[in-house]
Amino acid sequence: MNILKSLTIGLAAVTAAFSISSCTEEPPVGLFVETLDPLLDTCYLETVATPESKNTLLYDITGVRCSNCPKAAEQAKTILDAHNGRVSVIALYADIPGLGQLTDAWDGFPVLNSVDAQQIIASLGNPGSLPTGCVDQIEVDNNRMVPFTKWSAEVSKRLSLPTPVNLEITATYDASSKSIRVNTKSSFTESVADPMDIFVGLTENDIASKQSENRVSSGHVDDYKHEHVLRTLLTGSSGSAVGCDMVAGTVVEKQFSIIKDDAWKVPALHALVWVVNKTTKEVVHVKEVSVK
Repeated sequence: MNILKSLTIGLAAVTAAFSISSCTEEPPVGLFVETLDPLLDTCYLETVATPESKNTLLYDITGVRCSNCPKAAEQAKTILDAHNGRVSVIALYADIPGLGQLTDAWDGFPVLNSVDAQQIIASLGNPGSLPTGCVDQIEVDNNRMVPFTKWSAEVSKRLSLPTPVNLEITATYDASSKSIRVNTKSSFTESVADPMDIFVGLTENDIASKQSENRVSSGHVDDYKHEHVLRTLLTGSSGSAVGCDMVAGTVVEKQFSIIKDDAWKVPALHALVWVVNKTTKEVVHVKEVSVK
């Protein structure tokens, strides 16, 4: 078995300057967050497994001051209910250049915005308006930003495709050390030529915080329940490279551990792993589990 040692990069958080008119697909210059090195990062060969059905990842790009965004969240729930565990949703709350009137956190309420969410959005393009989202990070009509009214149709298309990799994930919480450990296993069922990155993230459900809502007389709901909120990316926004030749039978195992933030509630936390084609940015498969 060949042990792959990941390259350690010292990253420091620095202040980022953003251009409101920017629509680059690269993350904002100077915006970095610390990335966790895998506890285990190994690659080996085993008997080729039977291919799994492909799952789909849906980004709900949203904001607490966006009065139409609850409609998108309802659409995401409808899609989840219709597809029996084959769709994962990540709600991205972030400081988006030019959209502060929709994304600025409310004073005195839990802050849902994260730098990780901001970096994901920046890597996919300028949303321009909210609500919007991405389906497996693919382009639809030459744009990776997809209106929520089109999510269902695009998700159905993606679910009909094959995937070259099977995924396994477990996530456990140790209350004594306040640490969350995530184990991932990616088993390639066919050879893949393009480089692949593995992403691991934590989301949280059931977070009560103020939300604009144009269907109520007050124009907002103080105890709105926010679901699938991205809390952190254990791999950073660039992912963790597979780092070995991907032939049928290749298995990649990566393990991560992180200290739980006091604001996160473990019963509501989910861990996700997804594999991305680095060339096309396409999500080729995704799995999620509850943190236990």
